[in-house]
Amino acid sequence: MPLPVPNLDDRSFDQLVDEARRLIPIYAPQWTDHNVHDPGITFIELFAWLAEMQLYSLNRIGDRNYLKFLKLLGTKPLPASPAKVDVAFTSKNIITIEKLTKVVAEDIQTGEKLTFETDEGIEVLPVALKGVVSFANYKFAEVTEFNKPNKSFYYPFGERAEIGSALYLGFDFEKASIVGREIKLSLYLYEEDLPPKGQHGDEILRVYPSAEVSWEYWDGEEWSTLELNLSVDEMVKTLSQNGRISFTTPSDVERRKLPSVDGELFWIRCRVIKEGYEIPPRIDRVLLNTVPATQGITIEEEVLGSSSGLPHQTFNTKHCPIIVGSQAVTIKGEDWEEVDDFDASKPEDNHYIVSRETGEITFGDGVQGRIPPKDEEIRASYRYGGGEQGNIGAGTISKAYDKDGNPIEIEEVTNFFPASGGRGEETIEEAILRARKNLKTRFRAITAKDFEFIAKATPGLRVARAKAIVEPENKVTVVVVPYSPLEKATPSSGFMRTVCEHLDMHRLITTYIKVEKPNYVRVSVNAAVKTEPGSKPTAVKERVEKALDRFLSPLEGGPDAKGWPFGRSVYRSEVYEAIEGVEGVDCVLRLSLAGAVGDLDIGDLSLVYPGRHMIETIEPEIVCRERGYE
Repeated sequence: MPLPVPNLDDRSFDQLVDEARRLIPIYAPQWTDHNVHDPGITFIELFAWLAEMQLYSLNRIGDRNYLKFLKLLGTKPLPASPAKVDVAFTSKNIITIEKLTKVVAEDIQTGEKLTFETDEGIEVLPVALKGVVSFANYKFAEVTEFNKPNKSFYYPFGERAEIGSALYLGFDFEKASIVGREIKLSLYLYEEDLPPKGQHGDEILRVYPSAEVSWEYWDGEEWSTLELNLSVDEMVKTLSQNGRISFTTPSDVERRKLPSVDGELFWIRCRVIKEGYEIPPRIDRVLLNTVPATQGITIEEEVLGSSSGLPHQTFNTKHCPIIVGSQAVTIKGEDWEEVDDFDASKPEDNHYIVSRETGEITFGDGVQGRIPPKDEEIRASYRYGGGEQGNIGAGTISKAYDKDGNPIEIEEVTNFFPASGGRGEETIEEAILRARKNLKTRFRAITAKDFEFIAKATPGLRVARAKAIVEPENKVTVVVVPYSPLEKATPSSGFMRTVCEHLDMHRLITTYIKVEKPNYVRVSVNAAVKTEPGSKPTAVKERVEKALDRFLSPLEGGPDAKGWPFGRSVYRSEVYEAIEGVEGVDCVLRLSLAGAVGDLDIGDLSLVYPGRHMIETIEPEIVCRERGYE
């Protein structure tokens, strides 16, 4: 049972009058006659009566009022959304899977079935991915086994993704039947241990790739350029995010053998021609013949009924809830338009309101919104479904049916990854909380803190840190540090361009923005430490080096372990403290910072990163002998 909603203000008429009378001596001490016959008291009673009426209305704000208030803020409760999943098909023959093909997931325990529909058509080809090879540091490494289910990820370009690194994909197929046909590859990156990407309200921003790659195929004599289809996103093309790559099989593709792989295969490769990855790609899986699917069932045309010619007519669909954006209402072959309400509708506007949860469609009254012509049929097409129940697990889809419900003869159909994105309709309370959060979010860049917050919230990027410096003449320099496992987290030109375009959307029109990379200062520590009795010098040395690397890290270092502060000097006393806190260290005998006589000073927009440390470990007995003790 929900808790009772308290009155916002429960003061009565008499209480309001008494409260006003008590305030008279404070604000109008010359007013001494407080009796009922005084005109001032009459006004107090009048205003108290008006205030009581307002309090009565205030305590009875309904959902309709809240929806109007949310609309004034430019938002409304989010509708239910359907889950999405990638479905993979396997066939020994060429089979065409049309758009809106139904694929069914079945719960083994309950027997409950859930239907998904493909978002686009695909030609399933009898092509097998038989070899996956990574080339890095002038070495070939076969990673085919890691491209299978329940295996770890692999680095397609090695752990540093330098120029010349490449990913080789070897296919086996009958050349005569596949040449000229479109092969589709789905790339899935491993990102489970990475922080979430930036998000700034509902903004969607174009992200520029950090590196450049070249896709090529073996034509029997040399590696030739492989033309990818124009719809391939640049971020997907460079293996920077999940997505699909498709290409038309060249007529001159030939087999060849690569080191570490048995037999000859048809090979394509993705080669790095310009480095700059903040996070070197890690691939979870590369799959063939996959197509996205959305949970729900499409009703192509349904007769809702005939118009009576009366105002405010309502009709109900046979199925609900209706997925947002999927419905279309027609009368006499004329399309009608969905609106949130009839407030701005004119008598001649073909408008209607839809309740997605109940499937109810409402028309206007002839003053606000047109009345459907009398005796005309109202027809609707829509897709129904959605909700959290669509977030099925991996491997639960096993059957496919065409539009007429007939089974499709195919070797295998499944989803290698779980579905996601399914959620129920947002309640008004949840929408109010979201609106309050958005009101507290910075969307206008004015101060240095505003620029730093908005830079870190750049959609599609993982910006770990940002530092803004406001200079004269309305110039702002923003230094950004990306999240990166590399020792120097350096943003690429594409990364900085993306951040700059995001800041440009939120700056004042007279502000000039410049996004730069930090100036890194390498810090190497030379130290001699005395170990505690019984400690292994080699192990102590490794722990000291790791502690120094962690302390000098631009992302995790510094006195508070939140990243080295911009422009902060490196003090020898703090380095002493970092070393002496290591297990097995008794004390530090001597210490120096490479390139500095004492402490190391850096620039205002500079950061430090760990270099190669020279740590000498001395056992207690040796120290005693050197100092003349037995």
